[in-house]
Amino acid sequence: MAVELIGVNGATNELQLTAFDKRLLTRFRAATCFMRYGMQRGIPRNGGKSIQFRKFESIYAAGNAGSAAAGSAPAALTEGTYPAEIQATVTTVSATVSQYGQYLKYSDVLDAQGLDNYVAEQTDNFAEAMKDALDLLTRDVVVAGTNVQYAGTAASRGAVGSGMLLNLAELREAKRTLKNNNVPPVEDGKYIVITNPNAMFDLESDANITNIWQYAGDRGMNSNQLFDISFKDLPLGFRVCETTNTRVFPNSGLSLGATAQPDVVATMVIGKEAYGVVQFDALPARIISHRPGTSGIADPLDQVGTLGWKASHAAVRLQEQAMVRIEHLTTADQ
Repeated sequence: MAVELIGVNGATNELQLTAFDKRLLTRFRAATCFMRYGMQRGIPRNGGKSIQFRKFESIYAAGNAGSAAAGSAPAALTEGTYPAEIQATVTTVSATVSQYGQYLKYSDVLDAQGLDNYVAEQTDNFAEAMKDALDLLTRDVVVAGTNVQYAGTAASRGAVGSGMLLNLAELREAKRTLKNNNVPPVEDGKYIVITNPNAMFDLESDANITNIWQYAGDRGMNSNQLFDISFKDLPLGFRVCETTNTRVFPNSGLSLGATAQPDVVATMVIGKEAYGVVQFDALPARIISHRPGTSGIADPLDQVGTLGWKASHAAVRLQEQAMVRIEHLTTADQ
């Protein structure tokens, strides 16, 4: 007797439907490091579109006249004679908030008959996209700062060449710059380092870092960062935030022989109050959903729904001396 097989001898196509795993795969997203470390501020309702950050510049005692000469002591007063007055200085930095967003349309049939919960999944997807977008907007402002350190002996981006990698020595140099500018650390007494996985790979092979964890770090797999998937903290006062959103300048370094110019990575070392992130208090970031049947005459047969995100956002560099951009290569580009 013949055995009936799927798709053979009259078996219908319906019997060949593909099985679906109802648990959808994870979407891999970059860590939003740049949004995390900015000063968060809001503009209140009816407060306009712009915000102004103000700072009273330091008054220095040198010569009693407000000179910025570091470490100089004031001059003695002349008995019975008052000194020349000084002028206090106020600096301001302004930021104007704009709105950003994305949306899509979907049909009532997809909503009702789709195998997956389309609206719920895309809501999560848009929430992730919104975080990523705001982080990239913030990154582009932060990395445009003027306080630049080129790795190794390079004096420009185009001169960053072979072997000029991110290492503990480069981070210490950036920290020295921040400390000479009297910039305090950000979190738990540590300066923030924002870099990408390729640069992190190089840091993980720096013996000046690994030897400390190996020979002087806490014992045990639960406390020694050598056993973690990536370093959270580095020796000598650095906290690392690793993200693929780190700015990369493609084909910008010194040509490596017959090969094309390598990419140059911009690692940020950040101190306290380096930059700010601003939004409208009355228009916070949100997901906006209009289901089929809610659009009136714009959707006369209740066939179309929309889903999207909208956010108000501005990023602004507040104090150039509170951040350093290290431009370097990685071994992945050599």
